[in-house]
Amino acid sequence: MNGVRARELALNRINEAKDKLDQVYDLEKNGVNGANKLRKRIQAEINFLNRTTGLLQTFCIKGMEKIVVDVVGEGGKQWIKVILRNPKALHMLFISGGRNGVKPLDEVADGFLICAQHHPVFYSVPKIVFWFCSGVSEGLAKSLQEKSVEIKGKIIPDHEFELPDYLGKDSETESEDSETESDDSETESEDFETDSEDSDSESEYLCDKKHFVNESISCTDGSAAVEVKFASVDTICDHKLIQQSDSESDDSPEIINVIAALGNTSDKGPSKSKSGIHYQVDKADVQSSASITDFQGSYVTEEEEAPINKANLDVTAMIAYVTATTNGSAGFIFKDKYLTEQAMCERKDPVKKTLDGYFKGLELIACQEAVNHFLEIVDTIGGKSEKARAKELVSRLNVVPGEDCFKDKVRLGGRVRELSRIIFGTGHYHRALTITSNGGFVRSAEHQGVKVAVLYHKPRALTEAKEPTATPL
Repeated sequence: MNGVRARELALNRINEAKDKLDQVYDLEKNGVNGANKLRKRIQAEINFLNRTTGLLQTFCIKGMEKIVVDVVGEGGKQWIKVILRNPKALHMLFISGGRNGVKPLDEVADGFLICAQHHPVFYSVPKIVFWFCSGVSEGLAKSLQEKSVEIKGKIIPDHEFELPDYLGKDSETESEDSETESDDSETESEDFETDSEDSDSESEYLCDKKHFVNESISCTDGSAAVEVKFASVDTICDHKLIQQSDSESDDSPEIINVIAALGNTSDKGPSKSKSGIHYQVDKADVQSSASITDFQGSYVTEEEEAPINKANLDVTAMIAYVTATTNGSAGFIFKDKYLTEQAMCERKDPVKKTLDGYFKGLELIACQEAVNHFLEIVDTIGGKSEKARAKELVSRLNVVPGEDCFKDKVRLGGRVRELSRIIFGTGHYHRALTITSNGGFVRSAEHQGVKVAVLYHKPRALTEAKEPTATPL
């Protein structure tokens, strides 16, 4: 399935849901009980599909195996893992700590949480959601919730699985009660033999396809390979879109239809603890939380971050803000085809309105290097009014020293120039959203493992000096 086909399927689902909404409206008019609730649920599904940015998307960090996220939603701020396996099999894996190289889901969650910390969206750590299609045991759900993993699906009390007493005990508990410790060696030997015999039968149970629900391939993380029925929808929510592509993935932003699962059986992963390592993920759009300093053991510290309150202006944003094209002079046909196309786009979708929306409520900053380059361009090819607007814009800016934060991570060459690296590095240093039309740098940086928080705008050029030779509409 290619990206175009996947997008078509997603749009078809949205259109089908809208048709259902029309039917529900008729039910509401007729006073049918529950129609209002049904309408809200359908609308929630439509909203979710519109904010889905990727499926089966791969994320990775150095020193760890790749993480495959089934659904990336909420503009990248939500990672959803879909689990189809039988809840009893999942619970047995959980209480036994994993068997035959298959990791229990509470350990899988550790990998997701670590990876999410290294892939923030607008400086906010993505929320991890485990969606259990066939239900989940109460014990496993509680363990995941202690790690700040959101649970979707029916929660089943542990006692309903009717497991033997020795399987019901927490396999991770290091200490036992005094009576168990005083048991004679003969009793312990008998228990061990019984456990050994059951190990074989349990292994057969875990591998028996009859105990899986809608599943054809068992995965090493206790989940199931999923055949996706819809795919990524590239959306811009309030024009705020962060580019988020794996540096090792294809250049195409579309997500292809693949069967993916996590298979990390390395001992280098995070150590398991039933008490859990607590990850605080704030629900605010622009909140950040814990940072990771070490992969071995207790590596997470919880720390509340202030909301983003700064916008870092790239040279492209400053030019787009002061050009005559965005300030009431878009009604021209220029000799330059590129300028004519920009004017045509401006008449349909004014860029300054978008920029003003970005600026609202934020402190505007720009590095000294960007301001110097901007003023040099305006002085060289700008018109009188453009120069006046440039002066007024600079007076609104908090001009800060440039910070080349990515010097050791992003190599120069191609779309990556030193000035661009400094501009984006300054935004990162000040925890600001960089407003730009320079998508080339963003993509090049991502291919080198660096992801930046950006707000995109359409490019515009200075045109006032070109108006005398242009044809008015």
